[in-house]
Amino acid sequence: MSESSKSWVQNERDGEAYHEMASAAVDLQFIFVRRGMLSATRSVRDIDTNSRRQFLYNIPVTSQSNDAPPFIAPPIELPAKIKARIPSPSGSKIAILVEENIPSNGGGSASESKRNVFEIWTDNGHRLSNRIMLPCDKHGPVCTDFAWFGGISWSPDESALVYTAEVNTPKTTSFFTTPSSKTADTQISGGQYTLGVGKSEDWGEKYSSTALLALFCLNVETGKIGVIENVPGSSVAKESFSTEGGYVLGQPVFSPCGKTVVYTGWDAGAGGEMPRRLGAIYCFQRPCKIYSSPVSELLGQLGNPSNEEETFNGDTPFYCITPDDRLARSPRFSKPSGGTSKLAYLCNTKGFDTHGGCMALHVSDWDMSKGLLISDSKKCVVDVVQLPGERGDETEIAGIKFPGLWLNQLPHDCFSPDGKNILLSTQWGSVTKVVMISLGDGTVTPINFDLLSDEGFHDKASQQFVCFTEDGGAIVTQSEANRSTILGYLQPSLLERGGKVAPSKVLANMPPISSTSFSSLKPESCFVPGAGYSYQIMNTQPEHGEVKVPVGLVLLRPDNSENEKLPLIVVPHGGPHTCMSTAFVPSYGFLCKHGRYAVLHVNFRGSTGFGQAALESLAGNAGSLDVLDVVAATRAVIDAGIADPDRVGICGGSHGGFLAGHCIGQYPDLFKVAAMRNPCTNIATMVTATDIPDWCYVESLGSGRYNFSDFRAPSKEELGIMWDKSPIAHLAHVKAPTLMALGMKDRRVPPSQGIEYYHALRAKEVPTKLLVYEDCDHAIDLVVSEADFWVNTKQWFDQHL
Repeated sequence: MSESSKSWVQNERDGEAYHEMASAAVDLQFIFVRRGMLSATRSVRDIDTNSRRQFLYNIPVTSQSNDAPPFIAPPIELPAKIKARIPSPSGSKIAILVEENIPSNGGGSASESKRNVFEIWTDNGHRLSNRIMLPCDKHGPVCTDFAWFGGISWSPDESALVYTAEVNTPKTTSFFTTPSSKTADTQISGGQYTLGVGKSEDWGEKYSSTALLALFCLNVETGKIGVIENVPGSSVAKESFSTEGGYVLGQPVFSPCGKTVVYTGWDAGAGGEMPRRLGAIYCFQRPCKIYSSPVSELLGQLGNPSNEEETFNGDTPFYCITPDDRLARSPRFSKPSGGTSKLAYLCNTKGFDTHGGCMALHVSDWDMSKGLLISDSKKCVVDVVQLPGERGDETEIAGIKFPGLWLNQLPHDCFSPDGKNILLSTQWGSVTKVVMISLGDGTVTPINFDLLSDEGFHDKASQQFVCFTEDGGAIVTQSEANRSTILGYLQPSLLERGGKVAPSKVLANMPPISSTSFSSLKPESCFVPGAGYSYQIMNTQPEHGEVKVPVGLVLLRPDNSENEKLPLIVVPHGGPHTCMSTAFVPSYGFLCKHGRYAVLHVNFRGSTGFGQAALESLAGNAGSLDVLDVVAATRAVIDAGIADPDRVGICGGSHGGFLAGHCIGQYPDLFKVAAMRNPCTNIATMVTATDIPDWCYVESLGSGRYNFSDFRAPSKEELGIMWDKSPIAHLAHVKAPTLMALGMKDRRVPPSQGIEYYHALRAKEVPTKLLVYEDCDHAIDLVVSEADFWVNTKQWFDQHL
């Protein structure tokens, strides 16, 4: 067989293998239970169209304990124009947000504009009662980033919605356009290209179209829309001539009394802590507080069906609920009882300079009759934890005592039915764990269960709490490195204290959905959960470093390899303040199962889920502490006889790529091959080009070295330190063949970083290959580009390892 024929055969095999793993992924969103029916939307990769398809599952929730999951009707594919499905509290109504394309000339022109429409479905979602077109002159697109800024919430009486939408930019004209008498006072001549006028200062990577967000209320019967004016920052009800300053308002919820909207406000320049808007995605330390705004007058005006102009006296001023907390977000209310409700939220009073950190859980009482927070009722239920186990908790999960709360948002339905506990999911070492928190004494109790077994519990699986059911049970998910996500149900007895195993049952074990026509998914070629490779959690305690917290490892091994010394691919995660859990990731399963590589995920000190002190110990020590942790983890696996010391490679993206560059430069005899995805290679040249200059200061110089209330360029001395702590400083020692992948729209780590490193390697005659993805940003997560990168990565390791 010719070399070209062999290559074609190998490409076909790798394409089929990647297809198998990608099709098995179960990525779920918009999960809720109403009237005994669970609804969930599954996102599926479609390589043929370079897009993601959305499938709706409706699953009956039954409390009977039996071996067989309930019958599930085939999923229904949702049109791409559906952006959100939000059920009302009772389940009798559903608000569906639709994005429609409208031909600009009313005909079939290729030039189209977009508009948002709220469809209000009543009669338990069976009848479309109202289609409300959101006027473009009122606001820009509705924010559907529900993981951070966005939010849509029903009022308790189900007559109104509150949502977050983009503030329109000021109207501008060219210097060479004569405005009409009607528009002369509202348009800015020559402002089209001015930042803050015709051009908005955005929030960086993934948020290129987000500048300022405001809150709006919509009456679902009259269709009237109004802006909430009594908020921090400038009012958007008046003609605005700038998008500078102000606040980004998001995560809105109605209070249970329906008189107030409570929300998170991020400083966008008006609060004195954000003179330049920094990148927001993956950056959880941006200054934010929780506010409340009365809306009774506004709701009354919107509920009036008359089209006649009426006098609007306005609501009383807003109130800052968390004035002393640098970080506060994710407000959630309990069901009212005895004239009061409880407001829970995440906060860190001191804040942190790193992009991630441990959060505290605070709770306050809410007066239903007044629609106000009850003064002096604030209580810290769970505080920030510096070191695992320092609270006196003896429970260990995967070898780690309770490390504090590590989550970005509280579940929307987090209060237990009796209002005495909160359920949430938190990073606990290298796993994601469901815990119950007593609001009385702050006790944190792991909820122990295993959806695949009636006995015992699974302390290695990553599990998530989704919501409560009407009978007091809970919807949860469970995922493992070799098993995709399963939906399950926990019996109401889950709230019993004492660490008992919660009775559980599987609701849905979703089969693969084909991602491409390139190959078929026959029963014999489908991914079998739990087969093909296994995984284990390991913890190692290096001697170096001042904070003595274990480095967490997740090791994947192909089946039938017990007597082999395997080639090893070391994978340090990005961030650096994130964590690689035991959840299913198809790309790493692809490398392990089909490449027969051992894959080692390293949660070095600086990772989330191991205590705040361990995380902050990395600040100022990037390129040394994290590198030593990765090397120690690699050697631990080699010393255990699992890996072949002569066949060790490293693969990482972003900060993981930064570590890959360091490892092949500082330890060229240990790491033989590398694959790097949008890596930071030279902090000194990145600091003035990235959307997160604070990362460059904090990780290379230490906490407190970036002034968030001011902005300046780095000094000569600072640039020297940044260069010293960069992979480029060790370039002379690199000899490992290196694959480089770049998203050319990356605003987090500019593509020039990888291009600079690639050309430097090529000049040294180090084998190297550059993958250029023109339409991708930092994540390289467009479906086709993602698939291409991982097939290239496997073949690079096949060739050189």
